[in-house]
Amino acid sequence: MKSTALLFLFFIVAINGFGQIVIGPKGTKLTLDSSKWKISGNNIYNKNVGNLGIGTSAPTAQLHTTGDLRLEGIGTNTSNSKILTTDGLGNVTTRLLSNILSGNTITSINGLTNSLQTFLIGTAGSDFNISSSGSGHTFNLPNATASNRGALSSTDWSIFNGKENTLTFSNGLTRNANSVSVNTSQNISTLSNLTSNGLIKTSGGTGALSIATASDFPILNQNTTGSAATVITNANLTGPITSVGNTTSVESNVITNSMLSQISTQVFKGRNSTGTGNVEDLTSTQATAMLNTFNSTSKGLVPASGGGTTAFLRADGTFAEPAGNYRRNMITITEDVINDNRTANTLEDLTGLSFNVISGIIYRFYALIPYSSDATNNGSRWTINAPATTLLSYSSRNTLSATAQTVNFAGAINIPAACNNNSFLNGNLAIIEGIIKPSANGTVQIRFASEAANVAITAKAGATLEYW
Repeated sequence: MKSTALLFLFFIVAINGFGQIVIGPKGTKLTLDSSKWKISGNNIYNKNVGNLGIGTSAPTAQLHTTGDLRLEGIGTNTSNSKILTTDGLGNVTTRLLSNILSGNTITSINGLTNSLQTFLIGTAGSDFNISSSGSGHTFNLPNATASNRGALSSTDWSIFNGKENTLTFSNGLTRNANSVSVNTSQNISTLSNLTSNGLIKTSGGTGALSIATASDFPILNQNTTGSAATVITNANLTGPITSVGNTTSVESNVITNSMLSQISTQVFKGRNSTGTGNVEDLTSTQATAMLNTFNSTSKGLVPASGGGTTAFLRADGTFAEPAGNYRRNMITITEDVINDNRTANTLEDLTGLSFNVISGIIYRFYALIPYSSDATNNGSRWTINAPATTLLSYSSRNTLSATAQTVNFAGAINIPAACNNNSFLNGNLAIIEGIIKPSANGTVQIRFASEAANVAITAKAGATLEYW
């Protein structure tokens, strides 16, 4: 082995026309047969087309060794799918790993192919089932119920275990499958409690039992004459209910409240059902529905008010706001209201600035509205809408320039008809004030318009409307 190692460490190959010369470990020239070995660049190879044997003179493969085979420094990877295999003679080939596993190992369980899978226990479902998800297989066995087929819980098992064994009967009772019956020959001396009102009799001796009738009993002697079926003379009754002979009556003015049946709290006695009939227990809703409602000619219950804090009950039985200037109200808007109508000079309601009016009542109003304009050459107009009136007089004025304003006086709604032609971008002010006596109930509504199309006029948050 040492000589062989030195041979590979120190050989120098020279090529001539007919062969190869190798320098041995002692400097001796060795001539190799040029027909078997040849150098190609940094490689040396055997030109023999046959097999190469190591430890054997009769190799059966291109490389045949009878000893160990060592491949030091061989690399590794995680993508190759083939492995080296040998047959019984030691011949080396490759084979797909999946081919080796096929038919020899489990590669899928209930559709899961994970290399590591887990068995779990659960109670889901209404029958035994196996649920496979991810890398786990859950064996579900639910608790048995009326709708579930499963295992008995410890509580149900205790109940089941405490059941009586098969019952047997003798003498008076007979069991047939799930039915239990009383024998007709049962001796009366061992008969237990009766199951219904009435009397029973026998035909004599230990005969069968039957239902007794009035004629089966002898004449009664305690303050009566005749049979039990027809009582001729009754014992006289005294107290709230009296009797003389066969006539029974209730005395007048003797039934007290304590003698009546008890009732729940907040219940009235009366009759809510249609027609003549028995006295009934009435709820407060049923009782009040029977009473008159207060109006100009009748006493009665107060009618529904409709809510709010401004209406009061009048002598005619209605709720309404008092006529006249009895108080002053103020409305303030908390958000900007924009008139950006795409058509020029088109009125829109100033949402939030309005008040309701009642026919025949005089109202006064005063609106104070700061506003802005998207352009200085864009004007505006400010007015009101209202129901029909017998009196309407108001003025509207709004900013035109730093020292001028547009003033309009009107006796009809939606005046002025035209806008003025200038505004500040900010700092404008509109004032509407007047008096109105409507001839119909309705709403007084503040309105405004922008002079130019597609140019916004914006009423600012904080604008107010007072009315009284």
